[in-house]
Amino acid sequence: LKTMVEMIRHEDFICNFSPTALGALYERMPRYKCRIGCGLHFGWAVEGAIGSDKKIDASYISPHVNWSEFLESSTKEYDVPILLSEPFYKLLSPNVAKYCRKVDSIRKSETDEITALYTYDTNLDLNIEKELLPNFTEEAQERRRTQALNNKKAASNLLQKQQSNLNLRKSKTAVPAKHTPKVLGEAPDIVLPPFTVDIWENDQDIVRLRCHFTPEMRVVWDKGVDAFIAGDWMMAREQFNLVLTMTEQKDGPSKLLLSKIESFNCIAPPDWSGHRCLY
Repeated sequence: LKTMVEMIRHEDFICNFSPTALGALYERMPRYKCRIGCGLHFGWAVEGAIGSDKKIDASYISPHVNWSEFLESSTKEYDVPILLSEPFYKLLSPNVAKYCRKVDSIRKSETDEITALYTYDTNLDLNIEKELLPNFTEEAQERRRTQALNNKKAASNLLQKQQSNLNLRKSKTAVPAKHTPKVLGEAPDIVLPPFTVDIWENDQDIVRLRCHFTPEMRVVWDKGVDAFIAGDWMMAREQFNLVLTMTEQKDGPSKLLLSKIESFNCIAPPDWSGHRCLY
């Protein structure tokens, strides 16, 4: 969570590309933001070297590694930044477990056990405050985006000219010249305080991340997911729609489970046993 916060806080540094690359990025993905999804699971793994005699990589292999990869990829489907498996959730202290909500109950394959999925509600659209340097103000960022988009070709020509001048200087001196591209400010210094369980109540960033999903919303959600697992899908649909209304249609898990419910005309299958089979 703190990593996600610092990525938001220093996103302008992360996206500090050359004018040409920045222009191409915003042309393809306007208002691009750097984000990550996390899948958290607990289990064993075997570390070993894989590859050939030309290229060898260290890797971790086990069904539990596959579970982590599955959870990470599923964050897109549930539209949440973090997904936790039930084994991982059970290891959490009560201080943080109370802020996690159950979003589904699944069986990934015939050989897997039934597993609940959880998330820690995280709003990555927050405006995380930081000490702004002159080149990192919002106005400076917007000017930089506009210039990159409108002068993409000119920026490319300028870089080519700079490279030509660099090559010319190299040919005239025995000492190779070093080309250091201009950057907006120095790399940020990120210092995290020692971990204590009080972080879940006292850390301003952590608390703000979950503030968009209020306790009132959590009560409605819990009623909905309990009804979903129990097979009362009409009640579940009512509760999930209420959560969407309360969150201005932004709650990913509600949208996903509603789509599953409505695909069965809001009636649980005759063989429903409280979990979704993904195989």
